[in-house]
Amino acid sequence: MTIIRKHTLLLAPLTLLLMAATTVPASNPRPDRGSQIAAAARLVDGNQPAEALAILDPLLANSDLPIERGEVELLRSFALARLNRLPEARKAVEASYAASPSPTPLLLRQLFLLRAFTGDPDGAVQIVQLMAAGDPKWLEQLPGELVFETLGAISDDEARSFDVSFSLVTADYHPVGLPVAVMDSLRLKVVRGLQSRGRLDEAPPVVAQLINTTSLVQLAIDRRFQPLWPALEKRLGPGADIADEAYVKAARAAFESRPGSLADRLGLAEALNIASREEEALAVTDIAPTAEDLAKFGNRDLWLVNLQAMMLADTGKVDAGLARFALLNTLPIEGRPSLVATLINQAILAESVDRPDAALAAIAQAEAKATDINDYGRRYLDAVRVCALTQLGRKAEAAAAAAPVIAKPDAKADAYRGTMICLGRMDAAAAAVIGQLKNEKTRSDMLFALQPFLITDRATARDRRERAAMRVLKARPDVKAAFLALGRDLPAAVSPPR
Repeated sequence: MTIIRKHTLLLAPLTLLLMAATTVPASNPRPDRGSQIAAAARLVDGNQPAEALAILDPLLANSDLPIERGEVELLRSFALARLNRLPEARKAVEASYAASPSPTPLLLRQLFLLRAFTGDPDGAVQIVQLMAAGDPKWLEQLPGELVFETLGAISDDEARSFDVSFSLVTADYHPVGLPVAVMDSLRLKVVRGLQSRGRLDEAPPVVAQLINTTSLVQLAIDRRFQPLWPALEKRLGPGADIADEAYVKAARAAFESRPGSLADRLGLAEALNIASREEEALAVTDIAPTAEDLAKFGNRDLWLVNLQAMMLADTGKVDAGLARFALLNTLPIEGRPSLVATLINQAILAESVDRPDAALAAIAQAEAKATDINDYGRRYLDAVRVCALTQLGRKAEAAAAAAPVIAKPDAKADAYRGTMICLGRMDAAAAAVIGQLKNEKTRSDMLFALQPFLITDRATARDRRERAAMRVLKARPDVKAAFLALGRDLPAAVSPPR
């Protein structure tokens, strides 16, 4: 999260600040206090935070009543945040919260932001839950992307993550600035959490809210959810067309209501892509042709170009897909953490279409440009390097490059499996697949990855070797037994013909 973005999110509209500033207690004996607070609010909103603090600090020292101090502390929080003094800004808003008998949405929003920006995701999601329980409409005050970032930061705490997800799903949360189906990740978390707690009978209302066809398929192939299969198959319809059409309709309605929203444009493109309507999806993504245009995109908007590049390759336009990635990845990385992923995906795409030299060049670019790639991302780059070197016949170098992946096979199971496939170590690859099937956290994704509509061959240059390897693995007796014990192929009547 960059400082620029923090500042942007920590700004509040002038009208809201003035509403907060002019709420002076009737018992206040100092008639000029309200005008001082109003003046400070105008200075904060006019980007003169130091001048505002020159008014607010003495005012705080002379405030006796808790409600008065809370009012001043809230404005001090905004001023301090403008000055990037975030720990002090958080201390001020925490004091305001403690002094307020009835916190406003403005106060709660500021508290959420500052807890998130000062490395306290659990404290931030506490505020999310409070808002969901108090008045779900208040959640509209929060930036959806940051809400999901904080949820991701607590995802290892299964019980806590389930509780927060349950609160948001129950509140019918519709995050601002994110694609229409983004809530499916939380809905699936709730459904899986209910199942693990022996409460699957409570899941149907949550399942009814699922939008993305893929979400329905994930439940419809996992034996843990077998009681839900008849209803899921009905939702999917022949060839999954009923579910696809409902998804596209919802995404199109969101986009048409906000045609300038890149998030809703991405949501529509994703829905069309899932429905195998790639040419329509490509038309939706065909914007921002120059680097100057792309420079105006926000961080999450980069996924629109990422999707476009992959779909171009899926439809046989490999050079165009790689060129799109190349243009996107010329952008400065500052303020664009998603660019780390698109740099990695450029390398993945190049390797998957048998362009090993281009893949190695993309790896070098990623490592030079994104110096803070985490272990998760590095394992993907290592896997691509192994596969590219193998394609070039440089087997000794490939084996050496595989060492970091082999040393930590569980760090990123997909990368390890791909590495083993490229090295021709199919026993190890099969063991990896079985391990992912048995792991409750990865089971759904692995069951999905082995579905016939994803591993059958098709007339495209992308990922054909990966598909062929997955077919071989699935046919092995050990993998087949593990697969059938935990899941199934989606029935042909409702399986999408991809």
